[in-house]
Amino acid sequence: MERYMYLWRGPEKILYTFGDQPSGLICRLVTVKDHVFVSTTTNNLYHGVVATHLESETCPLLTFKRVQFYAVDIATNSDYLFIVNDAGQVLRIDPSDMTHVETITLREEPKSCSHGYKADNESVKVKSLAASDNAMLFIAENGQLWANGDQPQIDIKTSEPKKVTFFDGRIVSSVACGANFNVALVRKIIRTMKDDTDSENDLEEEVFVSSCPHCVSDVMLSPVSQPSTDTCPLGLHVRQSSEDRSTNSTSAPSTASKDHDNALLLDDEKRFDDLSKTLTNGDNFSDGLPIELQREEKKNVIFINTEAARQFLTRQLSWVSSYGNAGEELLAECADRPTRIIKQNVSNMASLVYEGVKTVGDKVVTLSRHMSGSSDNNEAQDSGQDGLEDGVTGDTKPTATSLANSLRCEEFPWSSSAGTSDRELSEQGLNERINTLVRAGNSLLSTELWTWGDIQYGQLGTGDTTKRPRPILVEKFHNLGIKKIVCGSYHVLALTLDGRAYAWGRNNSFQVTPQSPTDQSSPRLFSCGPSSSQPERVRDMAAGENHTLIMTSTGLQLMGKYSLERTGEIIQIKIPDAVGYSAKQILSSGSYSCCTMINQPACDISSDLTNEQIFLEEMLMVYQNLIKPFQKKGGATQESNVYETLCQCYTELISFTSLNVLSLWDYYDHNGEAYEVVVVASIEEYITVYKHYLNAICDVVSLGGFTHIARIIDVPQTLISLFMDKVKGSKSKKANNEAIIALALQHPLNRLNRYKAMVHSLIRINGPKLGIERLQEALGKWEQICDEQERRLKEAETTKQFWESSGKLVELLRSPDRRLIRESRTHPISVLNCGRFSTHWFVLLTDILIHVNGTSHTVHPLPTLWVEPLQDTDAVQNALSVTTPEDSLVLYTPTPAERTEWLQALQTAIKRSLLRVVGHVPPLVRSSSFLFTKHSLYKDAKYTGRWLNGKPHGTGKLEWSDGRMYVGHFHRGIMHGTGKMEIPTQGIYEGQWKDGQQNGYGTMKYINGDIYEGHFKDSLPHGHGIKKEGHFMASVASIYIGEWVAGLKQGYGVMDDITTGEKYLGLWNNNMKHGCGLIVTLDGIYYEGVFMQDILTGHGVMIFEDGTHYEGEFRSAGVFSGKGTLTFSSGDKIEGNMNGAWNEGVKITATLHMNVANCSSHVNAKPTSFGKLCVPPDQKWKAIFRQCYQQLGVSEPGSKNNSTANKIGETQRVWQNVAVVITNSHQDTIQRRKDIARDLNSSSSTCRQKDRSNINQLEKIPQFGWDSLNLKTYDEVHDYLIKAFESLHHPLGTLLTEVAAAYTATYGGVRVHPLLLSHAVAELHSITSRIYHVVTLLFPALPPGGQELILETEDSEESKVVSAAAILHPILLPRVHSALFVLYALHNKKEDDAYWKRLMKWNKQPDITLMAFLGIDPKFWKSATTNHIGEHPLPNDAEQLFGDAVETLQQLKTTFSPLEKLLVIRNTFEQMTQVVQRQLGSTYLWTMDELFPVFHFVVVRARVLQLGSEINFIEDFMEPYLQNGELGIMFTTLKVCGVRSTESLKFLQEHFW
Repeated sequence: MERYMYLWRGPEKILYTFGDQPSGLICRLVTVKDHVFVSTTTNNLYHGVVATHLESETCPLLTFKRVQFYAVDIATNSDYLFIVNDAGQVLRIDPSDMTHVETITLREEPKSCSHGYKADNESVKVKSLAASDNAMLFIAENGQLWANGDQPQIDIKTSEPKKVTFFDGRIVSSVACGANFNVALVRKIIRTMKDDTDSENDLEEEVFVSSCPHCVSDVMLSPVSQPSTDTCPLGLHVRQSSEDRSTNSTSAPSTASKDHDNALLLDDEKRFDDLSKTLTNGDNFSDGLPIELQREEKKNVIFINTEAARQFLTRQLSWVSSYGNAGEELLAECADRPTRIIKQNVSNMASLVYEGVKTVGDKVVTLSRHMSGSSDNNEAQDSGQDGLEDGVTGDTKPTATSLANSLRCEEFPWSSSAGTSDRELSEQGLNERINTLVRAGNSLLSTELWTWGDIQYGQLGTGDTTKRPRPILVEKFHNLGIKKIVCGSYHVLALTLDGRAYAWGRNNSFQVTPQSPTDQSSPRLFSCGPSSSQPERVRDMAAGENHTLIMTSTGLQLMGKYSLERTGEIIQIKIPDAVGYSAKQILSSGSYSCCTMINQPACDISSDLTNEQIFLEEMLMVYQNLIKPFQKKGGATQESNVYETLCQCYTELISFTSLNVLSLWDYYDHNGEAYEVVVVASIEEYITVYKHYLNAICDVVSLGGFTHIARIIDVPQTLISLFMDKVKGSKSKKANNEAIIALALQHPLNRLNRYKAMVHSLIRINGPKLGIERLQEALGKWEQICDEQERRLKEAETTKQFWESSGKLVELLRSPDRRLIRESRTHPISVLNCGRFSTHWFVLLTDILIHVNGTSHTVHPLPTLWVEPLQDTDAVQNALSVTTPEDSLVLYTPTPAERTEWLQALQTAIKRSLLRVVGHVPPLVRSSSFLFTKHSLYKDAKYTGRWLNGKPHGTGKLEWSDGRMYVGHFHRGIMHGTGKMEIPTQGIYEGQWKDGQQNGYGTMKYINGDIYEGHFKDSLPHGHGIKKEGHFMASVASIYIGEWVAGLKQGYGVMDDITTGEKYLGLWNNNMKHGCGLIVTLDGIYYEGVFMQDILTGHGVMIFEDGTHYEGEFRSAGVFSGKGTLTFSSGDKIEGNMNGAWNEGVKITATLHMNVANCSSHVNAKPTSFGKLCVPPDQKWKAIFRQCYQQLGVSEPGSKNNSTANKIGETQRVWQNVAVVITNSHQDTIQRRKDIARDLNSSSSTCRQKDRSNINQLEKIPQFGWDSLNLKTYDEVHDYLIKAFESLHHPLGTLLTEVAAAYTATYGGVRVHPLLLSHAVAELHSITSRIYHVVTLLFPALPPGGQELILETEDSEESKVVSAAAILHPILLPRVHSALFVLYALHNKKEDDAYWKRLMKWNKQPDITLMAFLGIDPKFWKSATTNHIGEHPLPNDAEQLFGDAVETLQQLKTTFSPLEKLLVIRNTFEQMTQVVQRQLGSTYLWTMDELFPVFHFVVVRARVLQLGSEINFIEDFMEPYLQNGELGIMFTTLKVCGVRSTESLKFLQEHFW
């Protein structure tokens, strides 16, 4: 039976046997007198009674039989056995007959709801307990401590268990009871919910009482309020149908049943889950048991994957959809109760959790319960405690989301080095995992040991025997990390994480220390050897009534009552060797002790565990005596951040070391696999922390060593004793202090090789089993970090020596992160062709190259340094070319080997200074920042962006110290492309650049509010552009659109002066009106003539709004000066000399001519010079067309260089230029979109895809329309032109946009005049002709301008006429129709008003009356009305009869080109014909006499607004070939209808009204 355990009473071995085969491993032992009880990891309980007499020496003294109780935990006092069952209740059992005496249940105090009703007492589950004759301690499943008995120190004096409020805000993980005192191991709760808007107290205050009618009513609306014994991780109440009673196996995962990755994954999940539960719920991990064997039922719900999470949340929150429409009454009710709002939005919380789970892993997620905040109790005791967490305050803070520390996938944190090749390890995710592990390690070390009760023998560990009214904190174990505590009758044992065992209390039987029988009132370190030797590391310990049992790597050692035969000595208890078995743990109770066994051979990792524990002890010693004092005393220095980083990294290393010790200890106890040891499982995180610490140490060393720390800290004797033997030579005290500090802080790096040895041991022990690949991978990584730390420390020491010998360079350039790589004093390199007496010194550091020339030095940042070898020549050998933004050097070395070494050193340093470099050679194109100090253009400017071989190239940003800033494109060092320049003293320019200046199209926003948009040349407005000056409330406000030359208005342009109300259309010179032009004013006055330096002089025309006009000499606008003729609206006129302003009084010497014959004959007559003194249409907007011709690469029509010798070659060149323009424009647009808004919505994405499709079609050079034209090719040409004119990237689209904008600005707006109509029509014809000329450059097969081409079809039924108007009117006229039609409306206002007035009166008449008046043949309308006799005759039968024709004619207002309008008229006639043929037969053909009245009727009923303007528009733009055809006849009919309406008005009034 010894395969289960060895049992002793004192040092005497007891034979035993099991009547019932035990299930699982023995893990607990308690006794009541001679009654012995043991329980197993499967929670089975066995009982036996030690016999007093033996029949023979081989007969067992004890026989164990199974007891039918489920024992989660067991404890005893002198009379009873106490069992924690699976329901969390405590059973008191009489050991004599194993009868159930009493059930002890923990019950909360009754709570009241908000309505005053009390709730029933809720029971609390017990997790573990401890007992004595005077008291009992219970640890609840939530980590709270309960107690009964006589314990006044914790305010307990009752037989019923009560909650101990003293430890509120802490989690109790382990308790033990002596005869008259008690011990508790606790840890503070880390608050993780500080960001919540609603406090936890608010959420706890709302209590549901089933007997309360108000609560029942509330729960019908919010089912989440119902009470339940279990909760899910969200805080929602969950009812579980079954309980988790799974049995954990201690065997390794089987490779036959699972693949490698899945096995590792599941083990990692289990590991992290156990650690999470241990650290957050306070499980007693310190009793030496496997974490897997300690699992109990938890409140946490584990989701295997995100789909399970979704199903769980859907199931638990299904009420949300059912009650989602509860109505506004619920909202009103919730308004006064914030917690109700939280419950109504649980569905949103569920969605958040699901998305978080999915984002983190998509496979495995553990939702751990959150830690609540610590209380204010024990402030007196806590105020003086500065724990290890002081050094990691940044790590103990919650992350951005409260779930971040609870969510875990297969890669977080244990399996971070699983080796998945397709996973990119983000730095942010790595830091989060490091923070989680640091918090876990910190939690291991920050345990607190509290004692209370009798102190007669010093058993409270306070160092005295003074009674305490409250529990006292044992200061000795502050931040030592207690792993286990046990109690005898009057003594206590504590085992720390670093393997040290402490004992204190009564020592009458040498149970505390064998040196002296004196009682020990303070913890005394256990040591089996001389007091000066290193204490042996303890693997386990146990305490009986008056004895102590210690397990070390060498065996068992017994002290106490049963070792009095050799007083003061320690008795060694030998455990026989058994093949395939090894000791598991030791247990003691009363006078009995046992050592449990496991059916696995001993794990040969003891030496590695011991070394790691010693290392942890040394690190804690350095932290307490060096790091912590330095953090308190360290003053602000220039490099203070370096020392803060050093201290921070050291505390992180302590946390990782504590986790590694715990995982090694678990592996030693057969509680895990080799690949689960932290040094392997968290290899990425571990090495990252070591690299951070290595960086911090190297930074301190390179800055000058540890002198600064030595000046502040007096090294304590403990550190001197620890490291003095490693100090070489005899030095002064100051030097010794600095050397000891250096040794102490570099100690973790000097011990790095132990991790290689540790992993080697793990590989040897693990063998070829599961996880060998991960172990080998970890070994390689630890070997790399060992090699790296040696190299890095050597670099730091070399850098330190360099700074010490560098003079003034130290103060200017010394930086913690800079390391010396190479310098020319030891590795010669010189400047080619330097002066004889000049001295040059080159120093290569990790981020800069320093060039010292005499007493001056130049710093070249490596990210903006380019180096390449030069080919050897007779004049230059072993040379290197070094290029920087402001300098270019040629360096040479004495030998080729030296050149190779310098080249490799420079290239390697440059690569390290850049991010994400692919390849062995630094790229020519890279991104970086540089501050110019000598550049002629960019002096004192900082550039950030792309570079090419020492010059800005690509996109970048320039920032000057005076506030100027440029963001845009560069080309070989100069601003070229599109960009934006902000100049505080001028304004903001955004547009095209060339050769460092504003060239091309752009927008300039001046600081005074003016805006110029147009073309630039050499940073000045040049070409076509628009400038808006001032605003409506300013003294000067105007808009100019036209031609510019060198920043001045010159050429044709239109000025709209808002302040004076005048609009000028004419020529400019040197920013002044100069040449032919015209002015219209808000008063309706029209001027036309020649301007000289802003003044109208010489012969001109002036026309008033009423038709009065003057033609003659002017001195200025409105001022007559000389001969002229003034014609009044009545037809009277004055001819002669006139002088003076027309609105002030005119001096006249002239002849008056009266219009007596016909008063109205000359009312609308215009001056003879009207339209002759202004700018010809072909001379307008020449800059726009000039820009288009320049893009196409051809000369303007009429220029000297214009030649038509090679049409095909010219067309080919034009198309190539078009393709280049489209591509460049499209790329610029894409870049602007990226700069302005990188995240576009779906509609923008759709538009972008459509634009991309059009661009792809336009970039292809078409091969049709070059030499011949037919219907098919014409359709292709027409389709291409439509897309080209619609695209802003195409030169045609740009041309049309600018021309349309200029035309609309000229003839649109509020300052329009009816007399401008003739100018607008002529200008539009000219624009059409000139655009068509550009089109013919692209498609030479089109007919020349002014000619028509008729394309016949094969069946000769239909033909197409190709002309400039046919192609361009449908494209051009819609763009300008609004402005043009306003002029038509103003010009025909009187006629249109009269027509509309007549139309309104006619439409009031019945159809029969109107049709009879219009002379419509009765057969067209009487037959229609007759058909309705006896049915339902309607008053508007005729209108219904011709309703389709009326609706068709109304579409006249929706078209914009003459041809489209004519087709509408033709469709109207066809509708009329169809109606008549349905009435009179399909063969009926009507005459014009019959047709005209009917069409007249349709026109009247159609009520077309401004019909006269529509007719004039068609007349002005209708092509000649349409005038004599069918469409021309129909249009003439429409014109006659308009005239006929005027003549019929008088007759209608006389005879019918």
